[in-house]
Amino acid sequence: MTGINFEYLTPPKLIKELSFEEILSKRKEGFIALYNPEDREEIEKTLKRESDPVTKLLEYCAYLELIFCQERNEDVKSLLVMYSTGSDLENLVADRNIKRLVISSADNTVTPPMPAIMETDDDLRYRYILAMNSLSVAGPSSSYKFFAHSADGRVGDVSVVSPPDKPYFLDIYILQNDSETGAASQELIDIVQLALNDESVRPVCDRPTVHSIGIVNYDIQAKIYVAQTAKNSTLLQQARENLNSYIRDQRRIGRSIRKSAIYSVLHISGVEHVEIISPVQDIIIDSSQASYCTNIDIQAEVYE
Repeated sequence: MTGINFEYLTPPKLIKELSFEEILSKRKEGFIALYNPEDREEIEKTLKRESDPVTKLLEYCAYLELIFCQERNEDVKSLLVMYSTGSDLENLVADRNIKRLVISSADNTVTPPMPAIMETDDDLRYRYILAMNSLSVAGPSSSYKFFAHSADGRVGDVSVVSPPDKPYFLDIYILQNDSETGAASQELIDIVQLALNDESVRPVCDRPTVHSIGIVNYDIQAKIYVAQTAKNSTLLQQARENLNSYIRDQRRIGRSIRKSAIYSVLHISGVEHVEIISPVQDIIIDSSQASYCTNIDIQAEVYE
């Protein structure tokens, strides 16, 4: 799903940056201050000895304080939507009447049993952000996105298009996150269509029609040129992991595949240069489409 990228938000002041050395230094300063001024120089010499029992005791106290402060940071994060995870996040979003959706149910008839696949924290967090728009009576696109996402856990992304020449007629495009290519099944289309047709969801004059996204296939073939070192296999593995991460992020409605981005994720430290064989140009994706990578072929070549 798309939404606020929390990675670029400045952490709140309630979450403290922790340093063991800084805590230990303060503990030592406080300990030295307990003595008379004429005795402090000798105490300072004592605390410089790592093996001294007093030093060890202060280190232990500093470690306990570090653990306590870290637990406090975690407690603060559990109360903030942007940081909370798991059951903490589920309890936070409950105030907007939102529950974590099931993508696929558990199957105990097979060996080994298959656990249920649940909605991710990022997707649950995104629906929480959209939830307030569901109260609008004007039918904004964000409201339709919320109800479409909430209709079924398999809805991975939603696009709302209103043709200029057809007022009140809406095209709702959905991506299915558990299908191989992202194309939505007719079953899922019908489920979302039924949810959006509810009179408590859409304005009386709106006529939304749900569609599966169109899939644009592409493949990536590239060479990375590296020096003859023992790190070649590591560089190739890292480049492939970076590329896979980029492909996953772009598997959303309307996200184009840019050659400049492929260059960026492959050109890691240690790579001399990158040659992209395919695609030969940017792959432009519109608001009714999503991309699907059919093959990845990344090779490492040694340059002279």
